[in-house]
Amino acid sequence: MALRHQTPVQPDSPPFMVWNLDLNEDGTTPHNKSFIRLPSAPAQSCAIRFRILTGSTASIDASLHTNYPLDGTPYERIRFHEKKFNFNNQTDLICEFRIKRPGPYQYYLTYKSIDSGDQDNQDAITNADDENPSLERIYRQFKSRRTPTAYFLVDPQLTLGGQALPLDGIVLQSVSPKWLGLMSKWSDQLAISSKMGYNMLHFIPMQQRGGSNSPYSLYNQLEISDDLFDTPKITAEQKDQKLREALLEMTHKHKLLGVTDMVWNHTAYNSDWLRDHPEAGFNLENSPHLRSAYELDAALVKFSHDLPDYGLDRMVNSIEDVDRLLDAVDRHIIQPLKLWEFYVIDVDAAIVAVGKAWDSADVTVAEPDCAALQALGGDKRNKWLGTYIVGDHLHILGTRFGRTIDAARTAAVLRLLVGPGGTKDAAIEQLRKLLDLLNLPYYREYDADTKIIRRNIYERVKYERLDHGSWKYGKPIGDDYKIVDPLFTTVEPRCAEGMPEDCRHLANNGWIWGGNPLDNFAGPQSKAYLQREVIVWGDCVKLNYGLTPKDNPWLWEHMRQYTLRMARAFHGFRIDNCHSTPIELAEYLLDEARKVNPNLYVIAELFTGSEDTDRVFVQRLGINSLIREAMQAWDPKEMSRLAHRHGGRPIGSLAVDCLGEPGFFVDDEHKGIRIDGIVAPLSASLPHAIFFDCTHDNEVPRQKRTLEDSLPNSAIVSFTASATGSNRGYDELYPELLNVVHEERRYALLDDPLCIGLGEAKAKLNRLHSEIALYQEVHVHQESEYVTIHRVHPVTREGVMMIAHCAFKDATESPRFDSPRLDGTLVTPEFAYRLHSVEVRSDNLAAAGNKDDDFLHGLPSRLEKLDSPEIVQHKDSRSVFTMLQLPKGFGPGSVLVVRTRLANFKPNLDWKIRTCADEAVAKLTLGGLNVVLYRCEAEERNAIGEGAYDVPGLGLLAYCGIQGWYTHLKHIIPNNDLGHPLCDHLRQGVWALDYVAKRLARYSEDYPEIKQLSAWFEERWELVKRAPNFMLPRYFALTMHTAYQALICRALELMPGKVVNKSQFTHQLAMTSVQMLGHVNGAGLRPVSETKVSISMSAGLPHFSTDFMRCWGRDVFIALDGLLLATGRFADAREHLLAFGSTLKHGLIPNLLDAGRFPRYNARDATWFWLQAVQTYCELGPEGLAFLDTPVARRFPDGETFVQWNSEEAFSTTSTVAELVQEIMQRHASGINFREWNAGPALDSQMRDEGFEISVGVDFDNTGFVSGGNRWNCGTWMDKMGSSDKAGIRGVPATPRDGADVEIVGLQKSTLRWLASLNQNSAFPFNGVDKPDGTHIDYAKWDQLVQRSFERHFWVPLDTREDVQYNVNSAMVNRRGIYRDTYGSSVEWADYQFRPNISIAMVVAPELFDPSHALVCLHKMSAVLSAPMGMRTLDPSDIRYRPNYDNSNDSSDSFVAHGINYHQGPEWLWVTGYYLRAQLQFIHSAILERSVGGNLLTPLKTAYHELHAHMVTLKQHISSSAYAGLPELTNLDGAHCRDSCDTQAWSSGCLLMALHDMIRLEDDVHERMLSSAK
Repeated sequence: MALRHQTPVQPDSPPFMVWNLDLNEDGTTPHNKSFIRLPSAPAQSCAIRFRILTGSTASIDASLHTNYPLDGTPYERIRFHEKKFNFNNQTDLICEFRIKRPGPYQYYLTYKSIDSGDQDNQDAITNADDENPSLERIYRQFKSRRTPTAYFLVDPQLTLGGQALPLDGIVLQSVSPKWLGLMSKWSDQLAISSKMGYNMLHFIPMQQRGGSNSPYSLYNQLEISDDLFDTPKITAEQKDQKLREALLEMTHKHKLLGVTDMVWNHTAYNSDWLRDHPEAGFNLENSPHLRSAYELDAALVKFSHDLPDYGLDRMVNSIEDVDRLLDAVDRHIIQPLKLWEFYVIDVDAAIVAVGKAWDSADVTVAEPDCAALQALGGDKRNKWLGTYIVGDHLHILGTRFGRTIDAARTAAVLRLLVGPGGTKDAAIEQLRKLLDLLNLPYYREYDADTKIIRRNIYERVKYERLDHGSWKYGKPIGDDYKIVDPLFTTVEPRCAEGMPEDCRHLANNGWIWGGNPLDNFAGPQSKAYLQREVIVWGDCVKLNYGLTPKDNPWLWEHMRQYTLRMARAFHGFRIDNCHSTPIELAEYLLDEARKVNPNLYVIAELFTGSEDTDRVFVQRLGINSLIREAMQAWDPKEMSRLAHRHGGRPIGSLAVDCLGEPGFFVDDEHKGIRIDGIVAPLSASLPHAIFFDCTHDNEVPRQKRTLEDSLPNSAIVSFTASATGSNRGYDELYPELLNVVHEERRYALLDDPLCIGLGEAKAKLNRLHSEIALYQEVHVHQESEYVTIHRVHPVTREGVMMIAHCAFKDATESPRFDSPRLDGTLVTPEFAYRLHSVEVRSDNLAAAGNKDDDFLHGLPSRLEKLDSPEIVQHKDSRSVFTMLQLPKGFGPGSVLVVRTRLANFKPNLDWKIRTCADEAVAKLTLGGLNVVLYRCEAEERNAIGEGAYDVPGLGLLAYCGIQGWYTHLKHIIPNNDLGHPLCDHLRQGVWALDYVAKRLARYSEDYPEIKQLSAWFEERWELVKRAPNFMLPRYFALTMHTAYQALICRALELMPGKVVNKSQFTHQLAMTSVQMLGHVNGAGLRPVSETKVSISMSAGLPHFSTDFMRCWGRDVFIALDGLLLATGRFADAREHLLAFGSTLKHGLIPNLLDAGRFPRYNARDATWFWLQAVQTYCELGPEGLAFLDTPVARRFPDGETFVQWNSEEAFSTTSTVAELVQEIMQRHASGINFREWNAGPALDSQMRDEGFEISVGVDFDNTGFVSGGNRWNCGTWMDKMGSSDKAGIRGVPATPRDGADVEIVGLQKSTLRWLASLNQNSAFPFNGVDKPDGTHIDYAKWDQLVQRSFERHFWVPLDTREDVQYNVNSAMVNRRGIYRDTYGSSVEWADYQFRPNISIAMVVAPELFDPSHALVCLHKMSAVLSAPMGMRTLDPSDIRYRPNYDNSNDSSDSFVAHGINYHQGPEWLWVTGYYLRAQLQFIHSAILERSVGGNLLTPLKTAYHELHAHMVTLKQHISSSAYAGLPELTNLDGAHCRDSCDTQAWSSGCLLMALHDMIRLEDDVHERMLSSAK
């Protein structure tokens, strides 16, 4: 066995993280990642990366614009910095920058897109003239695009006592400064909070209070309340200084950070500065739309005063009293006010105005309006008239009869209505009727509004006067307790003439039940004040900020100073009433605050009722934690839901280590230095929470549940993976919610807070919460009255478990509880408590336990220490497991906490797993990598007699190697899909681990290079198996991910081709080379004994994996340049060329190699693809033309006669590669005619006898084209043979393509050009061939003959008048502007079929084509044949077009039976590569020709973008494919074809070569540009 790997020492500092966000195709942010919160760890540097797929809509001239200060300048929200995505056509587009500062940031993308117009697919079917559409598209104008603004949030870095404080470690306590007493005496009170385990205090406002004495109704925002200081006569600045000193002591001595409330959206009704700045509120001058609401409000105030005058009692004691009140309001207030006058048009005034306008008659109705008027009738005409004469502008209820008409326009339209002979009186009469009609909906609007007004007054009076919980209950209606709270405050001016009357009346603030928080309910679009929807705070004036500081300069500056003072003193803000605070204001003030305190911690409560709306506030304001309230839960089930909702991941989650990949960040700030690190995707997340057991606004547990529930409620909150909060007095068990306005007592100074109320238990819970801040894995379970929460550290696997017995009302002493079983876990008790109440008379709760009236005390209680739970350890076949039994007396109000750790667990297992993988794979060859990563079922059985792993509920894996597992893991890991069938299976046992280990051990016998990796896995599996079963998915995923990444890196390292490392897509395509080449017994390149490292190329998996069907001549040499040459696998390419060359027979390369034993020669094209591959190898390979001198042992010594592979004659003679090439050329020139060896059913059970006759020749007299075949065989890649007796097509090829095939002619021309050139340069010893008549023709002349003949015999002109020039039979033409598929077929119409084979000839022999014709044809291919992934193999307008391949079709339809339509419409992928190369070739050349002396960059950029855009679907497919490859073919429009190979060699190879060509041409352009610049 190989030596174990030495685990390196784990570094102290975390790695540099690059958080990657893949954007949508149009540059927008994926919806599931609309909230982006950058994960952070203490002392960890990070960057954010935005990535766009090359070829996507947003990939041209893409730039990121962000207000993150990329240049290091101070942050300005409205200043955006542009950073371009790196432009390189071969890579994904990336824009990245380092994150150095916290805060909320915005970004958007700009890019260019082609103005597509409506003509892109012109002539998709028609034969209309179409000159150069493909080229013209390239020169089409760009349009600039911009994505919507998106956001990302960077959390502040909080520190306490020199240590980082994670947000999930925050334990906050709310306190009232007033109840703390004098600031100089705070220290003793702060020590209590510190001793109780809190690390942050939230102070409710400590500014000067207004007339109501509410701390949230601030009299002066710029001065702290006098009652906090020993000496009241000190300045505001001195008070601020004392506050800062107190907070510094709090931080350093008591280890407490400070947060304060910020009250921005209102001020106290008696704020003195309102007298100088009434414009700060919504008054009747700057908000005239409130006048109607004010008049109603004033009338209700007066009604309250005058109530006895209406015969009404001031006391309301019953519903009947409420009814009487509302009747009086209706009769004496609403009706006399005539509020309808604010809605309607004054008919009499309007008639007078129109009468005057009639007399002047200087306005006419425009023609379009006349036509509209005449065309309409009835209600539609009246509606039109209303809009015409009144307008459709927003009407505000600010003036009686404020809705008016345009008298001149009205007069003009009346003239039309009454006609030429109509009188003024007739017009006025018609106008009166019209105005009555127009007023009708306005009266209805008034009626609806007054109905709402009555309802809201009624409901408010009923609640306030009859509900015992209302502060007005039992109070008389009068000046002090008005019938409803006033919606307006009247400010007294400093002098009689100092303030206009309308400025004095200011709207009070409040809130609206179910209102949209993004709407200003005091704005002109709202009727909330008139309809009395506002639940008002009568002591607070709503502030009128507008949208920018320019709208109300003094107010914005006043609040800025208030904000800066608090930001300098405190570590964070709680935004009071955040949902009603103008969001533009909050953005501005928080930006200002962060200038002086960049790490400002911001919390807020949002009552929006919508997560999407919450997200808007969080993103724009940078709210770090949203307040969530445990007291909202109504039972244990809801309590557990809240605990689960507000943070953490499931236990055993797949961590960032499973998501991350080794990568690097390019730091532009430091001259492009490369920083190695981990690249990981940004995961979707919810806004962070701060979960309160009870806020200072909540009723306490005794009021809502029971006193005993105080402990379990708090324990559940403490175990939530979020920040947590509480309220001073909760721990001491205050009997009720304290009134922050009227309560005057102060907090008691406790001798030992641990002995009071929850004391000792709560302190332990608080400290535990801070301790387990990084224990991010959470399991929450609820059973009857019990809630269990288990928190686990994701790396050390240490955990803490809490069980709480909730004490909601009607809780029982001992409900059913199934003892938890903790597999593989050791448990030690921590603590257990139960809270007992001491019975107190309900009428004396407030005074219970109080020593005097000056201090606040909690209710009497007893905190009982319970015995530890019974911990019983057991053993099963795998490991130990632990059972917990609840201690005696674990009734309602109990909690217990235990610590957990995994038995026999290596604490640094994560690190162990993630290390040494590179070392373990360092000796692997590509053949070994094929074994480790891939191997389909058939290959595996061939090699070791075992098959693919069968996962219950999932089925057989696509591959037996690691890729088979990773196909599913790549979905499981980013989605943390622990419910996936694979994860279920892993939790049930270690079979999967054993399979991986045993498989590698088996292969190590034949591949010694695998031994190190086998040992690496065994070492890790040994440790992983010690983990409990619920952890197996995590460690299996982490191990496989680590190995997979190392294997991919090793494979790419062994493939040095220039194209390989350009992008993720080229990585994936290159890896298909490793998929397709491996050793398979009996399916190698030669029949003689081979070593296990000898490999052969499969045509496709899983269908073409073993035996004689594995290795196809045509497929190998179509794929070879991409899979082997472009990837730098020259030795493997050479072996394939020589092996097939050795089997040359009859002048042909075999179609099926069968390891050289019984090769079959039924392909006319395989030979020419071999010749093309030889040419490309000589061009790209390391030995160049010397390869032609390589000797090749001949399987058939004379090249004609069959001999057995193991006879002495086999391989007894040799030829050089050059001689093989010449033999091919000569045999074709002489004519090839033979009957296949062993012809008959044993060779091919479907073929007719005539089909075994092979005939190939050259028409030297006319064209020089190679042609051959007959109607009974199919010698090209379109080789489907009919096999259905029912359909009568057995032995009838679907596509015989006999004659001269366009792609073979192109390959022939390429070979002739090459050989002529070699001979002229003395690099090839043969100058030509002998024709059948005995004469000699040299290669140059043969080449010229083909060149002269091609256009004439293949081009189908757009203009029928040109048919005679191109040897076209007009009657056969289905589509024009194309090249024929064949020439000289036995069935003439087949010549004119439009197929994608043209592109092959365009790539290998572009000189054959008239460039203008080629561009037209390419456009036709784009419009007609190009599909989402592949190329349609037949024109959809062809009568034989059948796009869906089904090999099992057993119908009598001769067009589809037994899949006869294999090449009659299904969309094949390999020709896509050639099509893209052809597009590149001709468009590139055309651009160069057109752009001589001009700008090349823009049109070339567009051309490359177009090509990449075609690959987007291919990129998406290969990333999601179970086989990690590109399929053989698809059905209609890219639909999956079940009979297709899931990964095909030539599909990937041809795409890879297209990218290779693109790189080459781009480099050429770059050099040209550099040269011209010089």
